Amino acid sequence: MLSFDASKLTLLGLLVLAGCAAPGSAPATPDERAAAEAHFERLKGLTGDWYLAGGVRLGVEQEANPDETFLSYAVSSGGHAVIEKLFVGQAGEMTSVYYLDEGRLRMDHYCSLGNQPRMVAIASEGDELTFELLGVDNMPDPDVLHISSHALEFTGPGELTVYWGATEDGEPSGGSMYQVRPLD
Repeated sequence: MLSFDASKLTLLGLLVLAGCAAPGSAPATPDERAAAEAHFERLKGLTGDWYLAGGVRLGVEQEANPDETFLSYAVSSGGHAVIEKLFVGQAGEMTSVYYLDEGRLRMDHYCSLGNQPRMVAIASEGDELTFELLGVDNMPDPDVLHISSHALEFTGPGELTVYWGATEDGEPSGGSMYQVRPLD
């Protein structure tokens, strides 16, 4: 049985709603720059195809499928971008692009809902990389369902857990969690 920590998604959602000062609004310190670069290199190391080992999508449990690519990572733009594809080859495929900008690790998510959340990495503990929402493009109504937070947890060699927090009507509305492993 898959273990789903809903409290992690709630915490991610509360970070967004707390109205914290937008990370990235001040120049990155040398320590922040070094952390961002290290996280970016770690993202580059994810290059390849990953299968779904289990997960929960908006409250619905997802079954493992070791035979199909679920998530993929590729380094692009001369090493200046990491492209992530989620739900690879499916009608709801989504793309995120990770990149460094003035010493900060940023991510733009091109959602199947038609909007584009923009996020920045914030200080994270241990093997977790957490992103906070900066804004959402192409979303005229701020109350519609949208991705509002994201985290990657490097849970072990060849194991990754990704979290996507969602917000609707100004409140956390669950989200999704996927455990993935490299596709052989």
